[in-house]
Amino acid sequence: MLSDNPSTKKNISKTLGKFALIHIGNDEVYGLEFVAAEIAASGHEFQWFDGEAADVIDSIIAYNANVVCFSPLTTFFPPSVILARKIKTRAPQMRMVFGGAHITASADHIQTDGIDIAVTGPVYGTIDQILTLPDKSVIQGTPVMPDKMTPRRREYFETIPRIGGRHRKTIMSHFGCVYACAYCATHNQRRVIGPKNYQQFYLTRRPIDHLIDEARILLEFKTKEVCLEDDDALEGFEAEAWMHEFVPRWNKEIGIPVYANVTPKTVTHVSDSHLKNFSELVHYVTMGVQAARPSSLKLFNRQFQKEEQIKEAYNRLKAFGIRVKMELIIGLPVEDPIGDAIDTIKCAQRIGAGDFGVAFPLMLYPGTALHKWCKDNNIPMNEECRFEWYSGVGSIKFEDPQIEKQIHNLSKLASMFIKYNIDERWMRALIKVDIPEEASKLMSQNCYLEALVARQGEAAKESFEEVLTNMNFRF
Repeated sequence: MLSDNPSTKKNISKTLGKFALIHIGNDEVYGLEFVAAEIAASGHEFQWFDGEAADVIDSIIAYNANVVCFSPLTTFFPPSVILARKIKTRAPQMRMVFGGAHITASADHIQTDGIDIAVTGPVYGTIDQILTLPDKSVIQGTPVMPDKMTPRRREYFETIPRIGGRHRKTIMSHFGCVYACAYCATHNQRRVIGPKNYQQFYLTRRPIDHLIDEARILLEFKTKEVCLEDDDALEGFEAEAWMHEFVPRWNKEIGIPVYANVTPKTVTHVSDSHLKNFSELVHYVTMGVQAARPSSLKLFNRQFQKEEQIKEAYNRLKAFGIRVKMELIIGLPVEDPIGDAIDTIKCAQRIGAGDFGVAFPLMLYPGTALHKWCKDNNIPMNEECRFEWYSGVGSIKFEDPQIEKQIHNLSKLASMFIKYNIDERWMRALIKVDIPEEASKLMSQNCYLEALVARQGEAAKESFEEVLTNMNFRF
């Protein structure tokens, strides 16, 4: 049965495996922490390595790993492959294994030079196959119930100090989303495991005891805030009953400030009691507004969303004392991308001028419905896109370089435009200026600082330089 936990089954491999887990990027690779737990449960060893350290290859070779594991975000897939090739050149006996959402989006990644094994879906049921199957195998993981899913976090934080010392940590109570936005990989996850299994395994919340035990580890490190990284923290199976029990436990036993993600439609439909209880846990939310024009919302498969609904959700959250960050997506493959982007910013101004909002250029992640739509419709792709949100460089390649420049500048200036309710004429003038690299960097850092201040208050300014030292800030 799918609900059986493969980690409880007898280990079929004959020798002890030594797994090197590779961290790359500024944020913790949460999924790889679950891989660490499954490796240990299967009777093997693991050790974490910072993939950006100068001596990482020497360290992996000294560890004498059998397997080197990567679970990169799309942003870090290219540097992960480069590192895997370098390791393989010096230690050809080591097996390079790639998994995670980017790999699950396409089994074709197995053809990439430097990848020996590709794991699609969850890690469960794959560890012994990783050790025994031939090179260039694609292994499909087996979903398990959320009460069987527990990450190993302490070793990660201890071994990679820049992650253990980060102000923000992640926690997830469930791993799915009820919506099917065209720019999100959710629909691909549903396709891989099927709608019924998706509902059972991805929309059921993890046991509260497990989350509390996991969070206690965060208290041992410099954790100022926790992101409840569920796609929609108010949704999921029996969400209200679960939240009613979880909130007092968290506040009593953990007490770290929490922020979360919500969707306007969900906010307008949940009960007052659910939202009140939620407000006792969460002081700040990110709410996806994404677009304003009906045609753009339809492109995103969010045609159910109207401005009145967003405004109602915004006002409802504010009424319960929850601060709101609005997220927007600009640089769409539409006839008038600048007008579309400005209309989206003006929508955010009408809803919450004076508050914090951000606009990111559209990123087309492999495996998403929108990525396929763009390929099917021969939409040119921007090879300069590195999936860095603060870079201002999106996935769409516009023929007119002035459009690309203005989308870039809008992404840098949108937070200011929203907060200070800048008139459209001024917006259209300012996005035509040339922004030097140093100014671009400072704008992105200011935007990030605004987000921290919105969540943590003015005290965030005092520790901002320390925050930056733990990051390779990409702009």
